[in-house]
Amino acid sequence: MGGVLALAIAGMVGFGVGAYLAASGERPLGIGLMGMGLMFQALALRQLRVLRKTGASDAGR
Repeated sequence: MGGVLALAIAGMVGFGVGAYLAASGERPLGIGLMGMGLMFQALALRQLRVLRKTGASDAGR
C-alpha cells in the first residue's frame, strides 16, 4: 500500500510542479512534468485495482 501512496503523491507533485513551470514560461519542461505526473497517477490507479481484486488479505504480500 505504501507504493501506491508514493505513486499517487509523486503524481500530484509532478503535475503541480509541471503546471507551475508551464505557466511561468518553461512550457516544454512543464508539459513533460505534467505528463509524468499523469503517468504516475495512472500507475497508482492500476495498482489500486490490482489490490482490490486480490483482496485486503493479500495486499501485504
